[in-house]
Amino acid sequence: MKAWIISISVIGFTVMLGLSIYLYQVIAEPIRDRQEQAVSLAGEQLDFTEVRGVEYYHGRRSYQIIDAVDEDGNDVYIWVEERDDEDEPNIETRLHSDGLSKQQVIDIAQQELTMERLKSVQLGMIGSTPVYEVNYIDELDRHSFYYLTFEDGTYIRHYQFLS
Repeated sequence: MKAWIISISVIGFTVMLGLSIYLYQVIAEPIRDRQEQAVSLAGEQLDFTEVRGVEYYHGRRSYQIIDAVDEDGNDVYIWVEERDDEDEPNIETRLHSDGLSKQQVIDIAQQELTMERLKSVQLGMIGSTPVYEVNYIDELDRHSFYYLTFEDGTYIRHYQFLS
């Protein structure tokens, strides 16, 4: 009897694990498709030799942000706007050296803000301005967003939400 219970438990666990993996892949597939589409669109207009990564940013408009190496060996960021309509997406490119690094942004945020916990720092776009979005929890346990320009770290805006 004990062997049956163990066998059924192992089979149940294996089935649940398999279903979880399958569901994750089904859910993640549209994200991968949009990232691949953004890389393809950027490749039609720009020459780059390597893609290091793609991140999603959702503000008023959504962007896929590609970290790549151009044909001259320069590290570049490429912002590809996501659009539902047939219009050409807006594509912006900046050299890494044209702006601040993530570590520089973290240093600025730590000087300017009272953070309990830093959640993330990611690139984004507000209007036509490339930005960094600093996502953190403040000392009052509020979920907060702090926006700085990519080029020089100029403050743009700050949101705080109660938990």
